[in-house]
Amino acid sequence: MKKTYLLLASLLLTTALAAQNPTAYFMEGSTFRSQFNPAFAPLRGYINLPVIGGMNVNMSGNIALDNILYPRNGKLVTLLDSSVSSAEALGTLRKNNLMGLDTRINLFGIGKFTRNHKNFWSFDMSLRINEDMNLPKSLFEFLKEGREGTISNFGLATEAYLEAAVNYSFPLLNDKLYIGVRGKLLAGAARAQVNYDQFDISLQQDRWAVTTRGTVNVTADGTTVTPNPETGTFEMSDLNFKPRKPAGYGFAVDLGATYDILPGLQASLAVIDLGFIKWNKNSTVSGVSTQQAEFVGVTVPDDGTDQTPDFDLEMLKFNQVESSANSKMLRASINAGVEYELWNHWVGFGLFYSMRFWEYKTMHNLTGSVNFHPVRWFTLTGSYSVLDNRGNAVGLGLNLCPGWINFFIATDMLLTRHTPQGIPVMQSSMNLTLGIGIPLGKRSHRIAAYVCEGDRK
Repeated sequence: MKKTYLLLASLLLTTALAAQNPTAYFMEGSTFRSQFNPAFAPLRGYINLPVIGGMNVNMSGNIALDNILYPRNGKLVTLLDSSVSSAEALGTLRKNNLMGLDTRINLFGIGKFTRNHKNFWSFDMSLRINEDMNLPKSLFEFLKEGREGTISNFGLATEAYLEAAVNYSFPLLNDKLYIGVRGKLLAGAARAQVNYDQFDISLQQDRWAVTTRGTVNVTADGTTVTPNPETGTFEMSDLNFKPRKPAGYGFAVDLGATYDILPGLQASLAVIDLGFIKWNKNSTVSGVSTQQAEFVGVTVPDDGTDQTPDFDLEMLKFNQVESSANSKMLRASINAGVEYELWNHWVGFGLFYSMRFWEYKTMHNLTGSVNFHPVRWFTLTGSYSVLDNRGNAVGLGLNLCPGWINFFIATDMLLTRHTPQGIPVMQSSMNLTLGIGIPLGKRSHRIAAYVCEGDRK
């Protein structure tokens, strides 16, 4: 049972430790902004510094860290710890506890305006890592109280891939409409998915009976597994990896547009990550778990209140089955925004909505922001987000783009309560966006208030 606790705790913490960023959507001048909508463009061209040129980490879900960690005697323990009562641990959980992690690291990036200072092109290479997980409340009811029942929709999905993207945006309708298109070639590094459709636990006279029906698919170049010669089954720890090349290839597009409804009033809409990766059959190990097992070693009192079943998740094994090529859609998102500028573009008020299609649920976000840009090389953004009708977050963003550097940072982790390690504990969403680049070429002519006489050449 202790190994079960360790496994569940590590899954929870691995996902929750990491924190697209809504605060950065209206952050004018940021080289990362076009990732929300390919019709956006920075104020100048750029060459990003490797890795730190653009990093974005986003964690979304419907539970916060203080639903998982509890302070006890000066330290933090998980909700599975015996010092945390069942009522306290289970009272804040939902029927399905969802967590998702989306990480983007820019490995190389360059962008530049054409001679008219309005058309913009860019090329970027990035590492993308996505993970999402669903842990049903019934699983924790069993672990905390020994409660029998049916545990369904218990799963974890993760993928990592390289992305090479070419973006181009241009004006139409006398510059009122901007269209942006980004084409992306994808090289899959690895993926894994574990799902249990059935996980039934029943209490017998002196033992626990468990019936499972689940699947596992792991794809990475050079992946092999040697099943137990006696049982023909394997565990996740039996997998071996020797990656030398991509394990799959794919393609995706981002489509976006901005439209100036009135002077100072702009609407924007984009569909991001519309595409797929086809994973290689020869690099995939697949298995199924359809087991009926009994776990003994428990003395069940007459009233049936025993809470320490001798049960270990590592004892559940998979029977290897033939793998097949699998085309997997990306986690697409829809971004929509509207911003109204006042006082010759000094202050803007924005409203941003996003919808992200995760593996187990579609997540929604609504963000209002106030954006200050008193000079064309400086933007300060403050935001307030409502997260899927279950929480909120306050964000801050800063972009500096003088003649020698383009620096931007945005986060919603500053004004909330933190652990000693700096991790927010009351938010179900955590975001961090950071980038440093070198400006390239003359400034954009897209914003009339920013065009000086020296820029018209």
